[in-house]
Amino acid sequence: MSTNRIVAACALAGALSGCGLFTPEKNLLSNDYDHAPGQPSPQGMYEYNIVQHIQCEIRNGVWRASQLPNSGWLRQYGGLATLKLIVEDQSSLSPNASFLTPFGLKGAESFTLGIGASGSANATRTETMAFTYSDGELYRDAVIDAKNGIKDCDKLQQGVQINSDLKIAQFIYDKVVVAGAQEPKIKNFSQLQFEINFVASLSGNITPTWKFTRTTVNGSSSLLSATRTNTNDLIVTLGPLNADTKALHNAAVIGSAVGGAQQAFTP
Repeated sequence: MSTNRIVAACALAGALSGCGLFTPEKNLLSNDYDHAPGQPSPQGMYEYNIVQHIQCEIRNGVWRASQLPNSGWLRQYGGLATLKLIVEDQSSLSPNASFLTPFGLKGAESFTLGIGASGSANATRTETMAFTYSDGELYRDAVIDAKNGIKDCDKLQQGVQINSDLKIAQFIYDKVVVAGAQEPKIKNFSQLQFEINFVASLSGNITPTWKFTRTTVNGSSSLLSATRTNTNDLIVTLGPLNADTKALHNAAVIGSAVGGAQQAFTP
Protein backbone atom coordinates (compact mmCIF):
# COMPACT_ATOMS: atom_id res chain seq x y z
CA MET A 1 0.00 0.00 0.00
CA SER A 2 1.40 3.38 -0.91
CA THR A 3 2.18 6.05 1.66
CA ASN A 4 -0.47 8.31 0.14
CA ARG A 5 -3.16 5.69 0.74
CA ILE A 6 -2.14 5.27 4.35
CA VAL A 7 -2.26 9.02 4.92
CA ALA A 8 -5.67 9.21 3.23
CA ALA A 9 -7.05 6.44 5.49
CA CYS A 10 -5.77 8.22 8.61
CA ALA A 11 -7.29 11.52 7.45
CA LEU A 12 -10.68 9.85 6.97
CA ALA A 13 -10.55 8.36 10.46
CA GLY A 14 -9.60 11.74 11.90
CA ALA A 15 -12.62 13.33 10.26
CA LEU A 16 -14.86 10.74 11.91
CA SER A 17 -13.37 11.20 15.39
CA GLY A 18 -15.02 14.50 16.34
CA CYS A 19 -16.31 12.87 19.54
CA GLY A 20 -14.38 14.53 22.38
CA LEU A 21 -13.27 17.52 20.33
CA PHE A 22 -16.37 19.67 20.86
CA THR A 23 -18.80 20.40 23.70
CA PRO A 24 -21.06 17.33 23.74
CA GLU A 25 -24.83 17.49 23.34
CA LYS A 26 -26.77 16.21 26.33
CA ASN A 27 -28.75 13.94 24.02
CA LEU A 28 -27.09 12.32 21.02
CA LEU A 29 -30.37 12.29 19.07
CA SER A 30 -31.31 15.97 19.47
CA ASN A 31 -29.89 19.39 20.27
CA ASP A 32 -31.07 22.75 21.58
CA TYR A 33 -31.36 24.15 18.05
CA ASP A 34 -34.18 21.78 17.03
CA HIS A 35 -37.07 24.05 18.02
CA ALA A 36 -38.93 27.08 16.77
CA PRO A 37 -37.97 30.49 18.18
CA GLY A 38 -39.80 31.21 21.42
CA GLN A 39 -40.64 27.52 21.98
CA PRO A 40 -39.17 25.19 24.64
CA SER A 41 -35.98 23.44 23.59
CA PRO A 42 -35.80 19.61 23.57
CA GLN A 43 -32.91 19.56 26.04
CA GLY A 44 -34.62 22.10 28.30
CA MET A 45 -37.81 20.02 28.39
CA TYR A 46 -35.77 16.92 29.17
CA GLU A 47 -34.29 18.60 32.24
CA TYR A 48 -37.65 20.16 33.19
CA ASN A 49 -39.24 16.70 33.30
CA ILE A 50 -36.38 15.37 35.43
CA VAL A 51 -36.77 18.15 38.03
CA GLN A 52 -40.56 17.70 38.04
CA HIS A 53 -40.08 13.99 38.59
CA ILE A 54 -37.68 14.47 41.52
CA GLN A 55 -39.89 17.04 43.23
CA CYS A 56 -42.93 14.82 42.77
CA GLU A 57 -41.19 11.85 44.42
CA ILE A 58 -40.08 13.97 47.39
CA ARG A 59 -43.58 15.39 47.97
CA ASN A 60 -45.19 11.99 47.45
CA GLY A 61 -42.87 10.43 50.01
CA VAL A 62 -43.62 13.14 52.57
CA TRP A 63 -47.38 12.74 52.04
CA ARG A 64 -47.34 8.95 52.36
CA ALA A 65 -45.05 9.03 55.41
CA SER A 66 -47.14 11.72 57.10
CA GLN A 67 -50.00 9.20 57.34
CA LEU A 68 -47.95 7.04 59.68
CA PRO A 69 -48.28 7.46 63.46
CA ASN A 70 -45.66 9.59 65.23
CA SER A 71 -44.76 11.37 61.99
CA GLY A 72 -45.63 14.96 62.95
CA TRP A 73 -41.97 15.97 63.05
CA LEU A 74 -41.68 15.29 59.30
CA ARG A 75 -44.33 17.92 58.51
CA GLN A 76 -41.99 20.68 59.69
CA TYR A 77 -39.09 19.61 57.52
CA GLY A 78 -37.56 21.58 54.66
CA GLY A 79 -35.50 20.11 51.87
CA LEU A 80 -32.39 20.65 49.77
CA ALA A 81 -31.79 18.90 46.45
CA THR A 82 -28.82 19.06 44.09
CA LEU A 83 -28.93 17.44 40.66
CA LYS A 84 -25.80 17.04 38.54
CA LEU A 85 -25.88 15.90 34.92
CA ILE A 86 -22.54 14.99 33.34
CA VAL A 87 -21.95 14.06 29.70
CA GLU A 88 -18.48 12.91 28.65
CA ASP A 89 -17.31 12.14 25.11
CA GLN A 90 -14.05 10.34 24.44
CA SER A 91 -12.44 9.24 21.20
CA SER A 92 -9.17 7.68 20.16
CA LEU A 93 -7.41 7.19 16.85
CA SER A 94 -4.81 4.41 16.53
CA PRO A 95 -3.63 3.77 12.95
CA ASN A 96 -0.98 1.11 12.49
CA ALA A 97 0.65 -0.80 9.66
CA SER A 98 3.20 -3.57 9.20
CA PHE A 99 5.46 -4.16 6.21
CA LEU A 100 7.13 -7.43 5.21
CA THR A 101 10.65 -6.81 3.84
CA PRO A 102 10.06 -3.06 3.62
CA PHE A 103 11.74 -0.86 1.06
CA GLY A 104 12.64 -3.86 -1.10
CA LEU A 105 15.24 -5.06 1.40
CA LYS A 106 16.92 -8.16 -0.03
CA GLY A 107 17.98 -11.21 1.92
CA ALA A 108 15.55 -10.53 4.78
CA GLU A 109 12.31 -12.18 3.72
CA SER A 110 11.27 -12.72 7.36
CA PHE A 111 11.89 -9.14 8.44
CA THR A 112 8.73 -7.15 9.45
CA LEU A 113 8.56 -3.46 10.24
CA GLY A 114 5.60 -2.15 12.23
CA ILE A 115 4.60 1.49 12.50
CA GLY A 116 1.78 3.10 14.47
CA ALA A 117 0.48 6.22 16.11
CA SER A 118 -2.26 7.09 18.57
CA GLY A 119 -4.20 10.11 19.71
CA SER A 120 -7.20 10.75 21.95
CA ALA A 121 -9.67 13.52 22.76
CA ASN A 122 -11.95 14.08 25.74
CA ALA A 123 -14.71 16.61 26.40
CA THR A 124 -16.91 16.76 29.51
CA ARG A 125 -20.05 18.85 30.01
CA THR A 126 -21.36 19.28 33.57
CA GLU A 127 -24.61 20.99 34.53
CA THR A 128 -25.77 21.41 38.14
CA MET A 129 -29.20 22.44 39.40
CA ALA A 130 -30.32 22.95 43.00
CA PHE A 131 -33.63 23.77 44.66
CA THR A 132 -34.79 24.33 48.22
CA TYR A 133 -38.01 23.77 50.16
CA SER A 134 -38.49 25.98 53.20
CA ASP A 135 -39.50 24.48 56.56
CA GLY A 136 -43.01 23.04 56.27
CA GLU A 137 -43.24 23.78 52.52
CA LEU A 138 -42.78 20.13 51.58
CA TYR A 139 -45.82 19.03 53.56
CA ARG A 140 -47.95 21.95 52.32
CA ASP A 141 -47.13 21.11 48.70
CA ALA A 142 -47.73 17.42 49.39
CA VAL A 143 -51.23 18.25 50.68
CA ILE A 144 -51.94 20.21 47.49
CA ASP A 145 -50.81 17.22 45.40
CA ALA A 146 -53.12 14.93 47.38
CA LYS A 147 -56.09 17.26 46.89
CA ASN A 148 -55.37 17.31 43.15
CA GLY A 149 -55.42 13.53 43.05
CA ILE A 150 -51.66 13.08 42.54
CA LYS A 151 -51.01 9.85 44.44
CA ASP A 152 -47.82 8.73 42.67
CA CYS A 153 -45.28 9.87 40.08
CA ASP A 154 -45.74 7.10 37.51
CA LYS A 155 -46.59 9.54 34.69
CA LEU A 156 -43.17 11.17 35.07
CA GLN A 157 -41.25 7.88 35.03
CA GLN A 158 -40.84 7.49 31.30
CA GLY A 159 -37.32 6.21 30.91
CA VAL A 160 -34.27 4.78 32.64
CA GLN A 161 -31.63 6.24 34.93
CA ILE A 162 -32.89 9.50 36.46
CA ASN A 163 -36.25 9.11 34.67
CA SER A 164 -37.04 5.81 36.38
CA ASP A 165 -38.51 5.19 39.84
CA LEU A 166 -35.85 6.75 42.07
CA LYS A 167 -37.41 5.29 45.24
CA ILE A 168 -37.16 8.60 47.09
CA ALA A 169 -40.71 8.17 48.42
CA GLN A 170 -39.84 4.68 49.66
CA PHE A 171 -36.74 6.04 51.40
CA ILE A 172 -38.72 8.73 53.26
CA TYR A 173 -41.50 6.32 54.23
CA ASP A 174 -39.06 3.70 55.55
CA LYS A 175 -37.17 6.23 57.67
CA VAL A 176 -40.37 7.41 59.36
CA VAL A 177 -41.14 3.78 60.13
CA VAL A 178 -37.69 3.44 61.70
CA ALA A 179 -38.12 6.65 63.70
CA GLY A 180 -41.24 5.65 65.56
CA ALA A 181 -44.16 4.24 63.62
CA GLN A 182 -43.84 1.13 65.79
CA GLU A 183 -43.09 0.62 69.47
CA PRO A 184 -40.66 1.00 71.08
CA LYS A 185 -40.02 4.38 69.49
CA ILE A 186 -36.56 5.79 68.89
CA LYS A 187 -35.46 9.39 68.81
CA ASN A 188 -36.54 11.35 65.72
CA PHE A 189 -33.93 11.89 63.04
CA SER A 190 -32.28 15.30 62.83
CA GLN A 191 -31.80 14.99 59.05
CA LEU A 192 -32.46 12.49 56.30
CA GLN A 193 -30.25 12.22 53.23
CA PHE A 194 -30.66 10.28 50.01
CA GLU A 195 -28.11 10.02 47.20
CA ILE A 196 -28.34 8.11 43.95
CA ASN A 197 -25.84 7.94 41.12
CA PHE A 198 -26.38 6.51 37.63
CA VAL A 199 -23.57 5.90 35.15
CA ALA A 200 -24.25 4.65 31.61
CA SER A 201 -21.61 4.15 28.93
CA LEU A 202 -22.03 3.65 25.19
CA SER A 203 -19.05 2.81 22.99
CA GLY A 204 -18.24 1.78 19.45
CA ASN A 205 -15.25 1.29 17.18
CA ILE A 206 -14.28 1.12 13.53
CA THR A 207 -11.64 -1.41 12.47
CA PRO A 208 -11.04 -1.49 8.71
CA THR A 209 -8.23 -3.84 7.69
CA TRP A 210 -6.33 -3.85 4.41
CA LYS A 211 -4.08 -6.80 3.55
CA PHE A 212 -1.70 -6.90 0.62
CA THR A 213 1.19 -9.18 -0.24
CA ARG A 214 3.70 -7.27 1.85
CA THR A 215 1.53 -4.81 3.84
CA THR A 216 -1.16 -5.04 6.55
CA VAL A 217 -2.89 -1.87 7.76
CA ASN A 218 -4.79 -1.85 11.10
CA GLY A 219 -4.51 -5.56 11.52
CA SER A 220 -4.12 -5.61 15.32
CA SER A 221 -6.21 -2.79 16.84
CA SER A 222 -9.18 -0.49 16.29
CA LEU A 223 -8.54 2.44 14.00
CA LEU A 224 -11.20 4.65 15.61
CA SER A 225 -13.11 4.20 18.87
CA ALA A 226 -15.56 6.48 20.66
CA THR A 227 -17.24 6.36 24.07
CA ARG A 228 -20.04 8.41 25.58
CA THR A 229 -20.62 8.32 29.34
CA ASN A 230 -23.68 9.82 31.02
CA THR A 231 -23.55 10.35 34.78
CA ASN A 232 -26.62 11.51 36.71
CA ASP A 233 -26.14 12.28 40.40
CA LEU A 234 -28.88 13.36 42.82
CA ILE A 235 -28.53 14.33 46.49
CA VAL A 236 -31.62 15.07 48.61
CA THR A 237 -31.36 16.23 52.24
CA LEU A 238 -34.44 16.68 54.44
CA GLY A 239 -34.54 18.39 57.82
CA PRO A 240 -34.97 21.77 59.47
CA LEU A 241 -33.25 24.35 57.26
CA ASN A 242 -30.63 25.19 59.84
CA ALA A 243 -26.86 25.31 59.62
CA ASP A 244 -26.46 21.60 60.42
CA THR A 245 -28.76 20.48 57.60
CA LYS A 246 -27.09 22.78 55.08
CA ALA A 247 -23.64 21.63 56.20
CA LEU A 248 -24.64 17.97 55.80
CA HIS A 249 -25.96 18.63 52.31
CA ASN A 250 -22.92 20.67 51.24
CA ALA A 251 -20.58 17.99 52.55
CA ALA A 252 -22.35 15.37 50.42
CA VAL A 253 -22.18 17.60 47.33
CA ILE A 254 -18.45 18.21 47.85
CA GLY A 255 -17.81 14.53 48.51
CA SER A 256 -19.62 13.58 45.32
CA ALA A 257 -17.58 16.09 43.31
CA VAL A 258 -14.28 14.85 44.77
CA GLY A 259 -15.21 11.22 44.16
CA GLY A 260 -16.15 11.99 40.56
CA ALA A 261 -12.88 13.81 39.98
CA GLN A 262 -10.83 10.93 41.40
CA GLN A 263 -12.68 8.45 39.22
CA ALA A 264 -12.10 10.59 36.12
CA PHE A 265 -8.34 10.69 36.70
CA THR A 266 -7.94 7.03 37.63
CA PRO A 267 -5.86 5.28 34.94
